[in-house]
Amino acid sequence: FGLSSSSGCPARPHRPWQRRFSAGGRAAMAAPSDELRVALVRRALRAEGADVKACRVAAEGSPPLAVPPPPPPLEASSRWTPDRIRVAMASIPAATAYPDLVRRAGDVLEKWYYRFPLNVWSRFVKFADSGTGRHKQLPKVVKEFNESAPVLARLMEWTDQAERAGDPRCDIVDLCSGFGFLAMFASELLPAERVQNIYLVDRVWPNRNVPGSKGGGITTAHIYDHGEWPIPLLTLQVDVKKSREMRDLAKHIVRDPRPTIICGVHLCGTLSLRAIQLFNDGLSSGCGVTGLIFAPCCLPRKQHRERKFVYEVGAHRFTAQELHDHKAKNGLNAYEVYQEHLLLCIDTSDKAREEMGALGGDDDERHRDQRNKDKNVFFFARAPYRHDGSTAGLGVDFGKPVVIDGLRLN
Repeated sequence: FGLSSSSGCPARPHRPWQRRFSAGGRAAMAAPSDELRVALVRRALRAEGADVKACRVAAEGSPPLAVPPPPPPLEASSRWTPDRIRVAMASIPAATAYPDLVRRAGDVLEKWYYRFPLNVWSRFVKFADSGTGRHKQLPKVVKEFNESAPVLARLMEWTDQAERAGDPRCDIVDLCSGFGFLAMFASELLPAERVQNIYLVDRVWPNRNVPGSKGGGITTAHIYDHGEWPIPLLTLQVDVKKSREMRDLAKHIVRDPRPTIICGVHLCGTLSLRAIQLFNDGLSSGCGVTGLIFAPCCLPRKQHRERKFVYEVGAHRFTAQELHDHKAKNGLNAYEVYQEHLLLCIDTSDKAREEMGALGGDDDERHRDQRNKDKNVFFFARAPYRHDGSTAGLGVDFGKPVVIDGLRLN
């Protein structure tokens, strides 16, 4: 038994007389009566020559003896401080292509360092899980920013042009957003007076309308639990590959009476075709769609070639077999042929394809077809703002399949 030093009485636990009690006595000692407790304390303190009266008052008025709580742990900190993050940012290709944007992004990351608790910040700065970002041990947020920089730069340019043209505030739809770094940076870097909402669309998000929904494993704590964003961020649990969910996205978001810009960074397989289809249909049906920015990630799966799939988006049709036809490719590899077809699928004349330096090769098993190939290829398409009011979106099937023929489709 020991006494808190705050009572002014010396504490000396495990006196020799304790050993004389039987097992039953020891059990009783675990929760002694007040009388026995005071007597034992007085007996111990007489041997020490202490002020028994003062200690008796302290003992009678104190709660039952217990193991003192451990001291609170010291607040941990991340080794990825703002200064170290800036050093890492200076090493990426975006620092050469967009130096002012990288400087502003460094300020944003410093803001997040102090805004978010350590458990959230640690999710931002864990090492990238694939490719050169992993080999160079770069924080994931740095790798993701490098891949998003061309999109952010073009969004800043387009929102500035829209303001000069007198267009209303726009919405931004981030398809297959993943953790949401593109949308998070956009919220901090774009002018809030020019953007109404940024929607993070992915099947991994929890459904906010279903209590207890966990989605595909990404929590929304970093989006909703640590203060407001300069431009509101809204997560939507939508599987872009499912026709019904694409129709709902068009009905409830794309048809809103304001300009809409559709974005998607590193869209795998046929997801690029889905993004183009959403842009084309929104444009043709007067939904106010004004922009498309996306970066394809990899080819459609090899099973598509084996099953002789035929794709159709907009006014263009092509086959999975064409991507691997060595005689018809004119020296282009399969991924470059795919890019040519993607460009032809976009139904607007104002479109372009640009490349930006990547961190290096990607050894992710999902992307074998393009191993060691720089995949930072971005597509941009623009159209004038036009919204047809109550008739916007009518007569168009936003969920139309992009694969229209092939073996074992059903």
